Formats: sequence, structure tokens, C-alpha cells
Amino acid sequence: MCNSPNLEQYLDLGLMPLSNNLLDDPGEIAPRYPLRVMLCPRCGLSQLSIVIDPQTLFGHYVYRSSISQSFKDHCREMAHELAATYQLGPDSFHIDIAGNDGALLVEFRQVLHHRTLSVDPAANLAPICEAQGIRAYQAFWGLEAAEHLAATGWPRADLITATNVFAHVDDVKEFLTAVRQTLAPGGVLVLEFPYLLDFIDKGEFDTVYFEHLSYFSIVPLAYLCIQCGLELVEVSHQDIHGGSVRCHVQHKGQRPQVGVQEFLRREIHGGYADIKTYYAWARKVDKIVVGFNKLLDHLKGAKIYGFAASAKGNTLLNVAGVTVKQIPFIVDQTPEKVGKFSPGTGIPIIDLPAMIDDPPEYLVLLAWNFAEEVVAKTRRAGYLGHYIMPLTAQII
Repeated sequence: MCNSPNLEQYLDLGLMPLSNNLLDDPGEIAPRYPLRVMLCPRCGLSQLSIVIDPQTLFGHYVYRSSISQSFKDHCREMAHELAATYQLGPDSFHIDIAGNDGALLVEFRQVLHHRTLSVDPAANLAPICEAQGIRAYQAFWGLEAAEHLAATGWPRADLITATNVFAHVDDVKEFLTAVRQTLAPGGVLVLEFPYLLDFIDKGEFDTVYFEHLSYFSIVPLAYLCIQCGLELVEVSHQDIHGGSVRCHVQHKGQRPQVGVQEFLRREIHGGYADIKTYYAWARKVDKIVVGFNKLLDHLKGAKIYGFAASAKGNTLLNVAGVTVKQIPFIVDQTPEKVGKFSPGTGIPIIDLPAMIDDPPEYLVLLAWNFAEEVVAKTRRAGYLGHYIMPLTAQII
């Protein structure tokens, strides 16, 4: 972000497969790459040491946002909040960057009834958006996409949303420059992404995978906005995904800042610019992995399944060295995932009815960020067993 070559590594999770590139055969050898996180002491950005070709990661994407009712509720709340703050309505134009299967735009349209466009590179997701009446442009967001929209008659956007995608972006300067060119005067970009302080304070190491290139706090984001001719005007904390931040970015001088200084002070005084903080966190990660493995050893002989063939779950299972003998199945409700095998472990992925037909005694919540929803859903389906929260090795 600041062009410094002097990065300091603080976490090494070893050679890891691509989390969302599920396998067709359990014997298939998944390519592995070094999964390491570095800190830039100059600007404070945490980032991976390598970048995987984005077309490989996102050209066909198996994660669907609409699988989670919690996320859809979160999107509806966001729509009401932004409509009130920015006087958005039927005449507004809204671009959702990395719109996935349209989960966010559907919720926004129900509240605002405005004109929408999803920009997403995944070939399998665009038809799902179109089937719901949402226009979809299949592309990675950047200057080329922004110029295409301008050349083909799309207006400048009153609202641009980018939820859980900014951390996936290699060239964050180009990303924001393209936003600046596309954003109408008085318009707003709303970014949401997992917050570095939650990542550190809660030991959420399993959110490290190759899609997540950056682990953002507010200090480097505010600096980046200035570099790109924009201004960070509001920050608020959100509970979604284990702790995220919602950041409002506008053209300079649009409105007074709300909450930004409070976040900056907390980060600066909390030691998040000091590499020692991150070294200490890496030692905590080692203890989390040991604790999870000890619990699995303690439960040896019991029937244990995982729930959610999530990217974070794949990181956890591979770092902990879990085998198909320990967890013979992972349960998931995403059609693209069922029948596949988890990369690195070869664990088969089954659907929820198959689990109910042959229920385990314990269910590891690999998507712990939606624990409450998963527990309610599986209880309704008839599951009567226990649940394991993997990062705390707690049985609930």
C-alpha cells in the first residue's frame, strides 16, 4: 500500500491449499502455497506474502452469501441505515462490488426500490443475480471496469458497497481510484471487512487464507483514502463475521467525520503498530491449535462431523492436521459444495439431510461466526448432539 519493501513476518501457517478450490476426488493432490502474514511497519497494513492469481480464486466461486439468514438480516439493516443517512431512494443508483449471488442487492432493493448493478468476476454467480432481476457485469473491479461502465452509459453511483471483498484486493489503490471515478458527488462508498483488532484480540487466525490478502485496521485505511483523493468519514463496529467494521468513504469535504478519530486513537495507543504485539499473538495461535487437537484426542472414538465447508474451516483443519479418521464428514448447504472434498484433508462434504440420517455426537462449528444460526438450523432439522467451538475448544 505504501510501496515499502520492508515487511516483517509474524505468522507462518505452513504450506496450505486454496481453501475454496474444492476437490472432485479425495485422492486428488491440491497445490499448496506458503500462507504467511506480514506487517508493514511503515503504514501498519498486515498482508500475505504472496498473491494467487485472482482468476483462479474467484473465476468460479463456491461461496454463496444468501446461504446465511444472519447475513441477509445484516444487509437489510444496512439498507435502512444508509437510506436514512444519505437520503437514498428509488432514483438512486447502487453498485455492489463482488455482489456474489445478489444477497445484498436483493435486501437493498426491498427497502429502497432503486437501480442496482452487481460487479463480480464469478461466471457461476452472475446468472443467479440475473434470475432475481439484478443486472450483473462479470468483471473484477478496477479502472477497466469503471471505464467500461462510464462508456456504456451507466450513471455515476450514489452508493457503492463492497462487503467482505476489500481484503481480497491486491491493488487497493486502483480499487479506490476506480471508486473515485465512479462515485457521484455526494455519493458514498461503504466498505465492510473483518477488523484487524478482532482478528488479533479474539485469536481468529482461521480467517487467514489466500483470498484474504490484507488484514485491515483503520490507520492504514485512512492513509490510503487520502492517497486516492478520498476521505474516510465514518467508522462503526459490526458483530458480523466475528467482528467487522463498516467504513463510509466519500469525496473530500462531504461531511464531518463520525467515529474515525476514536478508532485511530484506540489502534495507536493499543500497540497495533508494534511488531511485538503480533509476535505475541502468533504464540497465542499455537496454543489455540494445541487446545483444539487436545479436545479431538479427548473425544477419540466419538463420532465428530464438521459443519460448513468454509474457507476458515479449511485453514483450521489443515493447520491442526485433522484427518478424515477424526472428522469423516463436513456438512454444508451450498449446492456447489455438496459431493466435493475439502482440499488438503480429503474430507467429503455432505448435505444436512444426510447428517440427520446418520447424526454425529459432536458437530465442529467451522463457520463459528454464524454459530447461533447454525445451532438453530440444525436443531430444527432434528440434530440432538453437542457442538464444538474450535477456537476456544468449548463444547456447547
